Amino acid sequence: MRNWKNLFSLVLIGGALTVTLSGQATADHRPTVSIGYISQTVYGVEDNPVGSTIEYLQDKLKERYRFKMVRLTSSNLIEDIKNQKPNFIIVPSEYFIQVTSEAGLGAHDIAVRKTIFSTDASRSIGSVFITTFGRNDLNTVESLKGKSIATADTDTVGDWWAALGEIKNRGFNPEQFFGKVNLSPFFFTGVVEEVLSGKSDAGILPTCALELMQGEGLLSPNSIKVIDPVKPNTGNKDFFCLRSTQNLYPGTVMASMQHTPDAVVKQVAIALFTMPATSKSEWAVSNDFSEILALMKELKFGMFSTLRDYSFTTIVKRYSTEIIFVLLVLFLLFLNEVRIHRLVDKRTFQLSSALRAKEKAEKEAIEGRKRLSHIERSGVISQMSNIIAHELKQPLGALINYAAVLKLKEKKQQLGDALTTTIVSNIDSEAKRIAAIVDSVRKFAKKEQAPKIPCDLLAITRKAIRTYQQQEDPDIIIPLETQFTQAPVTADPLSLELLILNVIRNGASASKTDSGVASVGIKLSLENSKWLLSISNEGNELTDEQLARLSIMGESVKPEGLGLGLSIVREIADYHSASLVFEKRPGGGITAEIAMDKRDD
Repeated sequence: MRNWKNLFSLVLIGGALTVTLSGQATADHRPTVSIGYISQTVYGVEDNPVGSTIEYLQDKLKERYRFKMVRLTSSNLIEDIKNQKPNFIIVPSEYFIQVTSEAGLGAHDIAVRKTIFSTDASRSIGSVFITTFGRNDLNTVESLKGKSIATADTDTVGDWWAALGEIKNRGFNPEQFFGKVNLSPFFFTGVVEEVLSGKSDAGILPTCALELMQGEGLLSPNSIKVIDPVKPNTGNKDFFCLRSTQNLYPGTVMASMQHTPDAVVKQVAIALFTMPATSKSEWAVSNDFSEILALMKELKFGMFSTLRDYSFTTIVKRYSTEIIFVLLVLFLLFLNEVRIHRLVDKRTFQLSSALRAKEKAEKEAIEGRKRLSHIERSGVISQMSNIIAHELKQPLGALINYAAVLKLKEKKQQLGDALTTTIVSNIDSEAKRIAAIVDSVRKFAKKEQAPKIPCDLLAITRKAIRTYQQQEDPDIIIPLETQFTQAPVTADPLSLELLILNVIRNGASASKTDSGVASVGIKLSLENSKWLLSISNEGNELTDEQLARLSIMGESVKPEGLGLGLSIVREIADYHSASLVFEKRPGGGITAEIAMDKRDD
């Protein structure tokens, strides 16, 4: 048996061996069955399941198959299997789990190597913490915190993973638990030597390795003690080795690959389960790998080692589904936020529009009430002016008669002097003029305007200027700028003079300074067959509201004004089909522009 193990050791070192049956001819037509194994695997003291299993299979199935060993490496296991394509693999359970997680390989477990000290193939390997018998300070797993530890391998269950799982189950961080980790070059015996020599405070061995070493006589009694051993189950002793870990895991697994023919798998499985147990282990059935899978996931070992990588690329790759979901949720929330903002903006715009429409309606209502009030007031004033004009007829008639009597008496009796004659004549002419104006006002009030006749706008304007100078201010100079000698129009001369006189009077009144000097200018021009008569003053700058009162409602902007003059002026302008527009002048004052059609002779 030891000679075969020596031969198998050569297989591990050499890398590959084709097992041929003795007496077989050179032309061997038996199918080749390849079995992959991990060369670094540690199986225990004088117990190599690979060598003993291959020895048994080649002896049992020598008439059917020849066997080829394929060397695999734990660091590049998946790629080696893809490249070498073995029919079967014999690997520890922690590596078998990684192979089954790889798509396309189709690995299926046939049997699990179980220690003879366990009755359950799924609970065959754990870890045991050891120290020297004299270390009274190391009695519990918790007491190992910060101490140095020796182990044979950090990539297997029994040597490292089960121990770290126990530490994590007790509430510690296994990566920061030990002060120092020392790797032993001579596997289990090296770990014991590290502890006995004092180079390490404690060591980690797979379960049952301590019992096997003691049985082989490699350890003297009372030299090594187990730290915090798990109390055996007295009701059902299903595991008979000392251990420091509560949980136990499956051992070495033999599995078939996807491309292996069913007939080959069947023959190998039958031979495998008829293989006698050794003094240390045997092949058994187990399909429960949940404990080892949970341990690997908890410690982020094996295929879960990428979970230790916290780089941006790895995190994106690892949580791509979750990241996409979160981004989708954020995008939907963003769209909802945009929709809400647009809805709020829309509702705000609608509300603002409604408020503006309401304010506009209220403003229009106020302006309407003002215009109605003005119309009512104009109606009242019109009635009053009609009454006043009617009542003035008799006094004016009497005044004219008195003037006529005085003139007649003066003529017959040769009384008076030149001044008296002039005064009586002026009284008579002014009284007749007042009577004519009263008649004109009454006609406008009654909508009975005088007939329009051909006349000269330029002459009427000059007459209005003289009238204003005679009645208001003889010293005022009102310049009249024009390039024409005549301005023929069709109009009622008296009412047109009244219109121009009223505008001049209002402009002069608004332009008077504190010294009482008025400033008014008149310009007459022709544009598109229309005479434009512009009357401007230099006064205070009007507000938009005051200009609107002048332009739209025809109200007076003077506190004491009733607006009657402007109403009559607009009536006269409308009667002559003329437009009357008020505009603000830069620096103050306004310009009243009267536009009338030119008469074609």
